[in-house]
Amino acid sequence: MPFRTLLAVQAEARPEHYRTAEAFRERVFALLEPLSGTPAPRLAAFPELFGLPLLLHLDGGLAPKALLLDPLLPWRRARRAYGVFLEVMAEAAQAFGAYLLAGSLLSPPYEEELARGRFSRTPFFQNLALFFNPKGRLLAQVPKMELTPPERWLRRGRFGPHLVETEAGKVGILICLDGFYERHLARLDALGAEILLQPSANPAPWERPWPPDPARKEGEVWVASAQARLLGREHLRLLLNPMLNGEVAGLGFQGRSGIYAPGEALLLAQAPTGDEALLLRL
Repeated sequence: MPFRTLLAVQAEARPEHYRTAEAFRERVFALLEPLSGTPAPRLAAFPELFGLPLLLHLDGGLAPKALLLDPLLPWRRARRAYGVFLEVMAEAAQAFGAYLLAGSLLSPPYEEELARGRFSRTPFFQNLALFFNPKGRLLAQVPKMELTPPERWLRRGRFGPHLVETEAGKVGILICLDGFYERHLARLDALGAEILLQPSANPAPWERPWPPDPARKEGEVWVASAQARLLGREHLRLLLNPMLNGEVAGLGFQGRSGIYAPGEALLLAQAPTGDEALLLRL
C-alpha cells in the first residue's frame, strides 16, 4: 500500500466544540494530533456528519423563533457553516501534511469562481463529504447517494467523484449506507480504488438487537459486514470506517470505528462512544 500512515478518527459530537470557528479549529487539530511525527504519505478520515453541529450551534445557534422571522436563515447559516468547515479542514490538512477526508455536513454544494466567489447552483441540501490534499486543496465534494429515513428531505447524490487518484494511491469514498450497496463497491473496485473511506454515523444503540435478525446485535453485524466487504476484490485492500457518536439534532449516535483488511479487523475502537484515534503505520 502506498500510504504509510492511516488514521480513522472516532469522535463524540459536543455542542461546545462548534459554537465558534476557533473552538472547532481546536477540536479538529486535537483529534489529528496522533498524526504528528508519523511517516508520510498520510491519510486521515473523520466521521459522517462531523460538521453538522456547525449548522446547529455556530455563532449562537439556530433558534426556532428566528426561523419564523427569516425563512432564508437556514441557507445563510449553511453558507457560513460550510465556509468554516472548508477553511478549518483545509488548514488542518496542510498543517498535518495529510490527505484528509473531513467527514460530512449538511449543505448545498458550493463552487468557487473568480468573479462570483463562493456560490451554489442549487438550494437543495445534501449530505456532503469533503476530501483535501496535503496542500489544503479541496479535491472532491462527495454527496451521499443512499439516504436513511431521517435524511429523505435531502437531495440524493449521484455517482460522481467518488474515486480520487492521489500521489499515494487511489482512494474511494462512500458515505455510510452507500458502502453497504454492492453496486457502489463493485464500481469503485473496478475503477481501481485501493483504499475505501466509509465515514459513518449510525443512529442506533450499538448493542441493540439487529432488526432483521434479533438474535444478533447491531455492532456484531456491522463489524462482520466490514470484515467481509473487501473479500474477493480486484483492488480494494483496506477500509477505514470512522464513526460519530453523541447526540446531534435529537438523534443519538453510537459506533465502534475500525480499520479493516479483507476478512479481518486490523484495528477496532475500544468502545462505541467517546473519542478514539485508530492509527495504523504500514
